[in-house]
Amino acid sequence: MAQARPNVSVRYVTLDVFTKERFKGNPLAIVELPFEGGALDKQTKQRIACEFNFSETVFLYSQSSEASHRTIDIFTPTEELPFAGHPTIGSLVYLCMSASSADEHKEQLFTLQTRAGPINATISGHTAAASIPHNVRLHKKPVPWRSVLNAQPTLGSVEAGLSTSCPLVSIVKGMTFVLVELPSIEDLAALTVSRAHLGSIEWDQGWESFTAPYFYTIISEDEQAKHITMRVRMIEPAIGEDPATGSAASALSTYLALQKGIAGSTYSFSIEQGVEMGRRSEIGVRVRLNDSGEGVQDVVLIGSAVLISEGKLYL
Repeated sequence: MAQARPNVSVRYVTLDVFTKERFKGNPLAIVELPFEGGALDKQTKQRIACEFNFSETVFLYSQSSEASHRTIDIFTPTEELPFAGHPTIGSLVYLCMSASSADEHKEQLFTLQTRAGPINATISGHTAAASIPHNVRLHKKPVPWRSVLNAQPTLGSVEAGLSTSCPLVSIVKGMTFVLVELPSIEDLAALTVSRAHLGSIEWDQGWESFTAPYFYTIISEDEQAKHITMRVRMIEPAIGEDPATGSAASALSTYLALQKGIAGSTYSFSIEQGVEMGRRSEIGVRVRLNDSGEGVQDVVLIGSAVLISEGKLYL
């Protein structure tokens, strides 16, 4: 019989993200590690993410020099991601909570290093505004409507009058979404949590990646203020329904801003997600277009988080 190893433990916390109310929003686990590239290999991180079984788990490394600059790795139960929205917001709010000299009403600056690049952010109270990495790509071949119906057969009843295809948009390499606009909140509510896949996806060459459908309905639009309010759902076979998906919200917001195409303009988006599953989330996005109006200059993801639990994870 193999001799048991002495227990080694690391600290973890869980938060609900994109909400100010406990037991709403999207749950997130954060596992604190002593230093970058330290004790845990990728396989062990994957097993831990599977153990938590949240849509994402963050591995947060202790600072090497500057307390305001930290590195994170992001894992789903099945794979590592270069970037994801609610892990970014949750990690930033947690860092602000943990700062020993923090005045929660004073704006603080933090930088997170992710696989997709550095993320600069301001945090005030329990709300973070993060300038996220972006490399927006509208793929040449949209996803045919029949592929969407493979995953959501109930949409056959609302097919008339809808587009024959849906745009395929990446916010960064490795994070891609099929953007499916629906006519009403009622149609959005009628979606089923299905394990069926979209079928074949044709990414642009070199852009193969995680891909999920993101269903949305525009509730209101203020053209003068350049503000759009939406309700959305993200249903993906591997994880089921996600209560809040910041990367998808960013992809959708950049796509809609580019459709407007007014050079140098800033558009803001208020996005509700998770309503149908009882975990209402509130996601904010600001998108500034470049001077030609044909590209994205800045993307700012905005959200809050609340602490739920903390403890030790034994390895």
